Amino acid sequence: MTARERIVAVLLRILPQPYQYTRRDLMQHFGVSRDTINDDITALRQAGLTIEQDEQYRLALLPEQDFKELQHLQPLSAEDKARLANVLQYLPTREAIYLRKKLESLYDFQQLGLRALRKPALDRLDRLTTAQKNRRQVTLENYRSRSNQVSDRVVEPFHIDTEKDTLQAYDVKLGDSRHFRLSRIERVQLSDASWQYETAHRVKITDVFRIADNQQVNVHLLLDIFAYNSLTEEFPLSLTYLEKGAADNTYDFQCKVNHQFIGISNFILSNAAHVEILSPVALREKIRVKAEEIAQKFK
Repeated sequence: MTARERIVAVLLRILPQPYQYTRRDLMQHFGVSRDTINDDITALRQAGLTIEQDEQYRLALLPEQDFKELQHLQPLSAEDKARLANVLQYLPTREAIYLRKKLESLYDFQQLGLRALRKPALDRLDRLTTAQKNRRQVTLENYRSRSNQVSDRVVEPFHIDTEKDTLQAYDVKLGDSRHFRLSRIERVQLSDASWQYETAHRVKITDVFRIADNQQVNVHLLLDIFAYNSLTEEFPLSLTYLEKGAADNTYDFQCKVNHQFIGISNFILSNAAHVEILSPVALREKIRVKAEEIAQKFK
């Protein structure tokens, strides 16, 4: 994660949950020094945002401030990208392709963060945060689920992660804690009903594929350019776990994911010709079984 990516990540952490995180909390979360976090806060203030802290040094962004100056946080403007493209054409082809894709991925990552700061998204975050603080149920109106269904969901929101675009909440109808994508919620309707199932609220670790699971395992993949583009465009948080491979035009991906390999399995199957599974064996076996199931359908 570059410095400017981290600045937006810091903003997305303190924005929906005011007076929750101190500078020390941010240092530990991002694995950087106090001076680095101080510089990030300064950069946000220079972008036109007002950040204050309470008597316990917990940070908050004043809600009445205008977000129009956030364009200054973009690592690359459209003009910057055009200039760089002109410069890159004079580099060796392979190196130019790698740098161009890297720059585009960083720009897309930043844009993801900026989209989360638009007014409709902020309104949803404000209502979810209010409900969480006051222990109230809400209705997620017209939620678009992975099962291709659109429906209202009555939930008790207990964990919001804007960096990963996720909400963890107890689904009253299903009787279980579930993971929801913030971007798939059309509207949030506050309710007067208090939480009734707080003892069942369980925060789970979320991987880069946005799957919640506390039983995570390490995976190691080797990707070509096609797979690299596919992964970073659909799952921008994967950029943190990607390094250039030993061979030309290859990328090394090492990361902890959910032990059922949900999300990563679909990615591999969709890019089978462009991905090599280095470990674990369980992932390779999972893909083999899924591939055979798919082949059976076309016999």
